[in-house]
Formats: sequence, structure tokens, C-alpha cells
Amino acid sequence: MNDDASSLKDVVIVKDLQYSALINSHKQDILITTKFKTDFAKASSTDELKYSINYAVVSRSIKDYEEEHEEQNYPSIASLGNKLVTDVAFKQNCAHVTMILKSKESNHNVSIILNRMVNQEGKIVNAGTDQCLLEDLSLSTIIGIFTFERFQKQPVILKVDFDINLLNEDPPVSLLGAAVTKYIENSNFKTVEALVLNVNKLAFKLIPSIIDCKVQVLKTDIIDYCDVGVSSTRSKNTIGDLDTGIVQFDSKDITTEQFVIPTLNVETKQEREGEGKDHTVFLAFGSNQGHQLHNILQAIEELNLHEHIEVLQSSSLYKSKPMYYLDQPDFVNGCLKISTTLSPHQLLKVLKNIEYSSLKRVKEFDNGPRTIDLDIILYDSLIVNDPDLNIPHIRMIERSFVLVPLCELLPPDFIHPVTAEPIYDHLQQLMQQQPASDIQESTDLVSLIPLPTRFPMLDEETNKSLKFRYLEYDLVHRKTVTQLMAILNITPDSFSDGSDSNLELAATMRKVDEMVANAVDIIDVGGCSTRPGSEQPSLDVELQRVLPVVKEIKKTYGESVIVSVDTYRSEVAEEAIKLGADIINDISAGKFDDKMYDVVAKYNVPYIINHTRGNIETMKKLVNYSQTTDGELTLYNKRKTSEDIIVTEVAKELSELISKMYSKGIRRWQLILDPGLGFAKNVNENLSVIRGLPFFKKYKQFNTKTKEYICFDYIPVLLGPSRKKFIGTITGKETAAERINGTSASITAGIGFGSDIVRVHDFKEMKDVCLMGDAIYKNLH
Repeated sequence: MNDDASSLKDVVIVKDLQYSALINSHKQDILITTKFKTDFAKASSTDELKYSINYAVVSRSIKDYEEEHEEQNYPSIASLGNKLVTDVAFKQNCAHVTMILKSKESNHNVSIILNRMVNQEGKIVNAGTDQCLLEDLSLSTIIGIFTFERFQKQPVILKVDFDINLLNEDPPVSLLGAAVTKYIENSNFKTVEALVLNVNKLAFKLIPSIIDCKVQVLKTDIIDYCDVGVSSTRSKNTIGDLDTGIVQFDSKDITTEQFVIPTLNVETKQEREGEGKDHTVFLAFGSNQGHQLHNILQAIEELNLHEHIEVLQSSSLYKSKPMYYLDQPDFVNGCLKISTTLSPHQLLKVLKNIEYSSLKRVKEFDNGPRTIDLDIILYDSLIVNDPDLNIPHIRMIERSFVLVPLCELLPPDFIHPVTAEPIYDHLQQLMQQQPASDIQESTDLVSLIPLPTRFPMLDEETNKSLKFRYLEYDLVHRKTVTQLMAILNITPDSFSDGSDSNLELAATMRKVDEMVANAVDIIDVGGCSTRPGSEQPSLDVELQRVLPVVKEIKKTYGESVIVSVDTYRSEVAEEAIKLGADIINDISAGKFDDKMYDVVAKYNVPYIINHTRGNIETMKKLVNYSQTTDGELTLYNKRKTSEDIIVTEVAKELSELISKMYSKGIRRWQLILDPGLGFAKNVNENLSVIRGLPFFKKYKQFNTKTKEYICFDYIPVLLGPSRKKFIGTITGKETAAERINGTSASITAGIGFGSDIVRVHDFKEMKDVCLMGDAIYKNLH
């Protein structure tokens, strides 16, 4: 036999021999595998067993040892293994033995692997390190960041594998399984990465003689078609401080009755260090008592009045069903992006003061009715997990009424600080789930465009009597009927129906009566022709045309008729609003009058922003939509075709104006987008805009310098192809009134591609077109 064990290449194996022994005073069944390194070249060439190790002899020897020592009590499996190696294995003619002993504990398997050799002095010594394995350790624990993971324990399987010297030591290996079980089943980790590290630390603390330790954890119930997990190997030099390093959990947090996300880091300590600096914070708001819009506006005003807070952006408004406590009115929800120098707890104090002192919120029970609710959703990328404050908000990823408006203010690649997933991904996952009927009747959201209520509010009693009026759209699922805006020209020179009779109030009101009888949704009053190259009336003339009509419509029909005023002049807009106008439709999106934004913000009036270039005289020449440099903008919509480029340029130019609107106090919920058919566009551009509506409605951009994010998701889109020149060019109809069929086709296509409102001259005929378009493309009939 060659004494140099490292040169031996052949192995004789006795596998899974059944053995029974008293281990720590308990009878235990053990499987023993013994591997003898040898050289059976001579045995194989002569076919004589005497030149090798007789596995039958080895097996009988081990079983004989079992019988002879059945009353002996071994302190551990390792001590039994050492005895078998010395007293049985090395009685054979061999120089190297590996013995594996496997036993079954209550919820896992334990394996001891001993590596021994005989040195030149004939002494049994280590031949490499020994190993201990705890395998198939099946446990249940609270782990993960998704709601369903927090409300029930998740099955996990652990494997702990460590190198150790068992020749002269007998560490408490049998205690490790019980210790790991107790620790894991009373833990509350977010990630398996943290779990494996802390099990590693626990192993080193319990058994200090460990050399290297590898911990593997598999989650078996998170993905249907596979198990997922991680493994981590640590040594004495890399494990860190064991006295303070092992995470301990408060017993009250080990619960599936409520949503508790632990914080193992020290980021909350940054709070004091961050005071005085500008922080970006996202707030969620909700109201279902009183005049909800006024509650929201008052809360925003008080935030802006605070010397350390600035409201930067608002989301759209959404009507949602109540959650958790179902027997209460629907909520109006949204989100705000603010800048503040306050710490999280200082900001929380301000929010609670607004809720309870300013808006008189009365909290009778959790998740009940409220005048206003203001929650901190995100604060930079900070994680706070204190008794009175959790950031990120622990329930945000289970609430569509938070994630949908929040994703209007955050770019798609924004990462949730706790889950390490894009918040957009959480939204997509949530929208694919069915709500639990006992938690929320429906997760569906309805977008609201508030119509102005008359100001000022005189007192609390009057405030309560005011009616919250709004346009509503199901833009998430596209299940709202297309709204019909009827054109009411108060002009003698409109391209389509210009006539002196348009200036007669009685004749105009007969048209209004007909529109109302045909149940149009919006009447758009215009006193100024905006066709390219047209002569513009003076301000006084436009006022004289528009104001009497608005006044008479409101006198006759009151709030039952929604009136839009088609003007680019701020004076006309303000005076019309004072008389009851509900919407401002500005073909210049504020480019022709720098005071328009102030008026729109002041009255919180819906604002239709139309894309154009240049002015009335020059727009028809500005039709080149070649791709421009993105500069500081990151665009999230890939431009694959020339039509994508055209639509992107339109969207970029509108977004530049929207940014200015936000800085003037206009809210996102006021906006209605109009890509501007016929304005600074030729035939090809107009067709591209219609076909590109899906691309347009999903436009997203992030300014890397200002950190401002603008997207068009869930903003209503108006399309106005009615009787326009591009239809005449295609159909050969020179006269505008002859373009009704071409208009019908354009309206139908617009509905199919995603328009929410259509602006038309021929409201009777287009009513039927809308009904058919909705039936075909939205299954609404």
C-alpha cells in the first residue's frame, strides 16, 4: 500500500450502511458511507481481492462494532464517527479514509464528513478539513416585501454547510439545527440575502471553531415553476462582530395580522444630518368627506405656505372605492411631489396639523372617512421604520389609488428603496391581481377633471353646500364613452361655418338648444377664428362676441350644460369663467398670452392645451418634424418609425409648455391634451398624429438636470379633425361642409387609436359615429 495518500486514485465504497447507536442517550438510526482511498492496480490485474480492501469484511466489521457497543452512549455523531474510523476503518490495509454519517433530526438531515489519513509515523491525522451539513431544513417564516408575503408565512428550505476540525473537538453540532429553526421562525426579514448572512453569524457564534460556513436558502412557494434563493459563504475573517451583528426581532413584529416591514439598516440616523437640505418627497392624499376638491386645494395651499415646503407637481385625481372599511363614500385620491428641508418626522408633524387642525379631520377608526389624509410615501431613498412613521409607506404597493398617481410623478426606472424593484413593476403586478372582495370592492380608478366651483368660499356652511362637479374618464381600462364636444362659432369668418348670423344671440341660442337636445357633452364657444392666416379680431370684439353667449347659456341651462371657451386670450378666459364657463380651450397652449397660465391656475379650470407652432400667420410654414436632439431629456418611448418621430416632437414641445404650467401652479388634473390636427401640420403629419395616438398617450420624459418627470399617461386626449383641410385634400372636397364623411372616418379612427373627446361641427351625425366607435373599439353599447 502506498503511504502517500495524495497519490491514491482508486476508491472502495461501502455506501449507506444502516447503523443504530445511542447518541446523547437517544437511540438514533444512522446511515454510514465509508470511502477508502487505495490502489487496486494489482488487484485488478490479477483479479485477486487480497490485494484490495474487502468491502464485505468492512461492512461486517462495522455491524459487529454496532452490536458490541449497542449500550455505549456517544455524546455526538462526530464522536461515533471518530471511533469507527479509528477502531474499524483503519484496521483495514489503507492509508486514507473518508466517513460520512447521516442522521435524521426532527425537521432536517445532519451529515458529518470525516477525512482521515495515516501519516509516516503511523498516526491518524486530518486529511483536509472535516464537514458538517444540515440539509433540507424545512421552515416557515415571514419573508419578502409583497403584501401576500407579509400576511402569511412562507416556506423556505435551508442548507448549512461548514468546514471544521472534528479530530480533537466535539462541538455542539446537534444544537445548531434547533437554534436555526427557532431563529428563522421568529424572524421577519425582507430579503433572503439578510437571512443567510444572519444564519451564518448564528452558526459562528454557536460553534466558534467553524472555519468556513456556507448557508443556502430556497423559497419554494414564490414562483410556480421553480424554486429561487441565494447562498452565502463566510469565514472567521469576514463574518464581522458576532456580539452585536446578529439581528434580533421584536416579537410584536412577528405577525401576519398586519403589514410590518423591518428596517435593519441605520438610515434613519441620516435624518438629523439631512436637515436644512432640499429633499424630494412624494405624498399621497385622499378625501371622502365635504367638498373633496376644496379639501385637497386647501391642503396644497397650506403646504405651499409653509416656509420649508414647496409643492412641485401634482398627479391626476382619481375616484376610488374605499379600502379595508367598505361602508363609506368613494374617495378622491392623488399624489404630490414636494421639496422640503424638513426631516421626515418634522414633515409628518406638519401633515398631521393640516389634517386635524386646518381641515378638522375626525378619526373615529382606522381607514374610516376623512376630510383629508396626507401620507408620506417616499422621502428621497430613505428607509424609516419607527412606531409612528414608516417610509416607504408600508401599504403603498397594494394600493392602486397610490401607485397609479405616483407613477405619473416618477420615471419608470425609479427603484423602490425596500423592494429593489421599479415601482412601475409593482403597479403592473397589482393591476393584474383580483382584489379581495372583503378588502376592496374594486381596484378600478376613474380619472377626474374637476370643473370649477364658484369662488370665494364664504363660510363652512356654504362650503358644504357646494357641489363637486367633474368630468370623469376610465382611462386605465378605456371604458368611458367618447365625449362629444360641439363647436359653437360666434364668428363671421370661420373656415367651416362662418356667417354674420353667428353673431346674433337668438340664432346662436337656437343652435345651443339643438345641441342640448342631442345630448352633446360639451359646447365649445369660440369668438375668434384660428384658421391659419386668418385676421384676428381685437380683444374687445372677442369679448363682445363670447361673453353674452356664455352668460345666456348658463342662465338658461345652469350647470347642466358644460361650456368650453375657445380662446387664447387670458382676459377672455377670465371673464368667461366669471360668467360660468367650465373649460378653457387654448389653441396656443399659453404661447400667445403669457398671462393665461395665471388665470387657469387661479380658477382651477380644466385646460385644453393644443399643440401648434409659431402664430396664426406663420404656423402653416412650420411643418418640419425631423428628430431634434434630446439634450438633457431621457425619453422612455423608443422611436422606431418616422411617425414615432413626428409624435415625439409634438409631445416634447407640449411637455416644455407643461413644465411652465406646473411652475405657475397649474395642476396635472386640469390638463386635457390636444395634439393639434391642422395646426402647423400637413397631411402626412396629421395622419401620423392620428395613427400615433397610442404612442402619444404613453409619452414619458425625464429631465436629468431639473429632475422633472412628465408623462401623458391617463391624461384625457381631445382630437379635432372636423372638416379640416387635410380631409379635403385626401377626399378632394374643397368645401368644408362636404367633408362630413371624411370627418366620420377620422373620428372613428381617432376613437380606435385612443381619443377620449372629439371636437366636431356636425354633432348630430358624429353622435352616431361615436356610438359606433365606442361599440367597436371599447365594447360599450
